[in-house]
Amino acid sequence: MIALHLNWSGEPLAQPLAERLAASLGLGGRPAGLRQVEGAVLAGTARDKVQARTWTPVRAAHGGFVLFTGFISNRRELQANLPAGAPAAGDGELYGLCHAAWGDDADRRVIGEYAAIIWFPGQKTVRLARSPIKAPPLHVWNDGARLIVASTPRAIFATGEVERQIDEQKLADSLVLNYAEGERGWFRGVSRVLTGTCQTISQGRLVVDRWYDPASLPDVRLKRDEDYVEAASALFAEATEAALRSFQRPAISLSGGLDSQAVAVCAIEHLGPDRALQGFTSVPEPGWDGRAPSHKFGDERAHVAALAAMYPSLCSHLVDAGGLSFDHQLDALFMLTGTAPRNAMNMHWMHEIWRQARSTGCDVVLTGSFGNISFSFDGAGYLPSLLLGGRLPTLLREIIPVARRLGISVPRAFASHAVMPNLPDSLYRMVMQWRHGFVPKSDRAWCPINPAYAAEMRVFERAEDMGEGTLMRFYPSTRANRAGMISGAGHESGDNDAAFEALWGIPLRDPTAYRPLVEFCMGIPDDQYVRRGTERWLARRMFADRLPTMVVNERRRGLQAADWHLRMSRQRDSLMAELERLEADPAMAYRLDLPRLRAILENWTEETPVHDPQLVSAMQWAVSRGLTSARYVRYFEGRND
Repeated sequence: MIALHLNWSGEPLAQPLAERLAASLGLGGRPAGLRQVEGAVLAGTARDKVQARTWTPVRAAHGGFVLFTGFISNRRELQANLPAGAPAAGDGELYGLCHAAWGDDADRRVIGEYAAIIWFPGQKTVRLARSPIKAPPLHVWNDGARLIVASTPRAIFATGEVERQIDEQKLADSLVLNYAEGERGWFRGVSRVLTGTCQTISQGRLVVDRWYDPASLPDVRLKRDEDYVEAASALFAEATEAALRSFQRPAISLSGGLDSQAVAVCAIEHLGPDRALQGFTSVPEPGWDGRAPSHKFGDERAHVAALAAMYPSLCSHLVDAGGLSFDHQLDALFMLTGTAPRNAMNMHWMHEIWRQARSTGCDVVLTGSFGNISFSFDGAGYLPSLLLGGRLPTLLREIIPVARRLGISVPRAFASHAVMPNLPDSLYRMVMQWRHGFVPKSDRAWCPINPAYAAEMRVFERAEDMGEGTLMRFYPSTRANRAGMISGAGHESGDNDAAFEALWGIPLRDPTAYRPLVEFCMGIPDDQYVRRGTERWLARRMFADRLPTMVVNERRRGLQAADWHLRMSRQRDSLMAELERLEADPAMAYRLDLPRLRAILENWTEETPVHDPQLVSAMQWAVSRGLTSARYVRYFEGRND
């Protein structure tokens, strides 16, 4: 983690306050060092207390002082293209060399996940940058007299100069899952640097260059279908090698799906037969009733066991996170991120996987979180784009197997999968209301917000204006769908990833987010992902003979936190008591629809509901999201009653 504090007047910050700034970065077990450099306080975390005492920022050849957090994947390529005699011991030094050599073009050349701050004292200018696709966070506060930039918002408030107040609009928007305003932070006056963006700040002037647009990446065209498989496989291997570089005992958060299993196979192949990969799989807690929707599977152990049978060097660990629920480690996440987690119901098993990975002595955790955006994209938007582009023969070729798989007529499949996604929202609502009696995914059953508060904060209107309406529809374009997924992940996930790394002391690497792989996968034709009714066609071909047949041919999706009903049932009485306490808080009673949340708990079902999506949304998501938001507010307002 890194931080900069600058008085534009050049007045130095009192040393005790500078030390508080640095200490705020060191929470989570890592110490931090600091230096006062020409009117600015520069701080960063260190490996240990000895390094913290001698810590100093990188001084680049152009005179700028560089703060860097994250990692660079293409070190060899960069060093080969830099001027001779310019060795770089660490990634921060390397980034400084790149920026000194290539200026703002450096971020186009550097591949990795990073955030950087450069302070140019002679020019009285600060440059901020976050890598494209994924990056550690950068939070910014600037009142014209002082500039504070940090990996975590708590550093902004550490010196006591800035009053910490929750941004009410951000809180309200989050209750309806609108995270489109990525620059907006969770505290008043605190903004965020977007991924793929550079900001140049001087006193009274801000220049923003959002130079990376995933929706505008160039097309990639090869001669044969097989060429796409070979190229994607080579990039996947390259991504895995980069992710594992310098680590000795890797772990993986391993599910029964294509994404993480593909990462596991590539990691095993890279490690060789003499080095083990520790796989940690979330499984339901004993006592789960086994109920799940027919298109999903809630227990992934059979799929993982099949993979372990193929690869003896995979050490499988089943993680049931017994006794934990959505509120596990919530206060730690509040403190480390300054945000309210979007899907707290999934956090308990993630924490337990990281805890067990650390206790097993692992030094990195691999994931495949970006697989759905890159190599295993399912082609969402392809069929409606065929209709929009007038490619009717191809559309018919793809619609017929869809109709067969779903057991419906071809005209109905055509209407549902090609016509409906192209309808304007108003007409889409009318059709869905007529067909279902409600609008799936937009009935707001998942939403815990008080309607009066929603109206005052204009949350639904704002969501519509930002293209994030509560219909939660896909775009009729594969490129737009994936660009939206990248943007949404980049806005909030950086804080969460950084918090897990700080809390558990283990770095995270995701080969499926490797920029060259993502760019290749977004540039290739849509029919590489959908062919004659087979979705995720590229991934299935890439791993046809390297993954278990049951995984390659699986059409269902794994259901995360399948045992949510069991866990929340245990908490029902305490959650109702918590709602009763919240009812005595006028501000929280105004923000949340507490009577509705209470009614959900009072009418709790005896078994896991699976056939009523509105009921599932209300029970699983509305209650956990509402109470997570309430606890977030009360944590930062200092109220724990």
